[in-house]
Amino acid sequence: MRLIIFIFLFSPSVLLAQNNPRFENDTLYTSGGYKIYRGQTLKFAEGTGKKGKFRSVKVKGYDYPDDFTNNYIVVEDLSEFYISEPGNAYIRIRGKIITENGKKKKRINFNLAFEKAIEGFQGLKPELIVPEEFKLNLKSKPTNSIADELAKLYKLYQDGVITKEEFETQKKKLLDQ
Repeated sequence: MRLIIFIFLFSPSVLLAQNNPRFENDTLYTSGGYKIYRGQTLKFAEGTGKKGKFRSVKVKGYDYPDDFTNNYIVVEDLSEFYISEPGNAYIRIRGKIITENGKKKKRINFNLAFEKAIEGFQGLKPELIVPEEFKLNLKSKPTNSIADELAKLYKLYQDGVITKEEFETQKKKLLDQ
């Protein structure tokens, strides 16, 4: 019983697992519920890197931010979905660039760090424009600090819900984060 209580109180990954990005049936589902699929038109804003370069877009062989800045990409194919070791999620997109005035420019293949493109890097503006309802509300995410978690953990130990060994093990996990 103690273990079950502990898992629900101290494992946000269990509760947030439903919001993990995934790629199923040729559709990418972002953490915020936004879908990227074949035939969809993506609208890019401006790059937030030096000289207008995009932080969320990686094109092998060149780096021309003007190809994306305030332009659209019509998605032709999605592939190679993966989540990197630090937890950044990527998808390979093949598509057609279309300017704001509707002129077709060229086809392009690029890797998109889609969560970062939607939310923005470290407080910077998003590079991919999506409806507000699909942007994760960072204020709604658990904001408990490690100190808060340790205090809750210690209270469980004091109340006899968990043993000293369980307390020490979980405390070490929290401090190692």
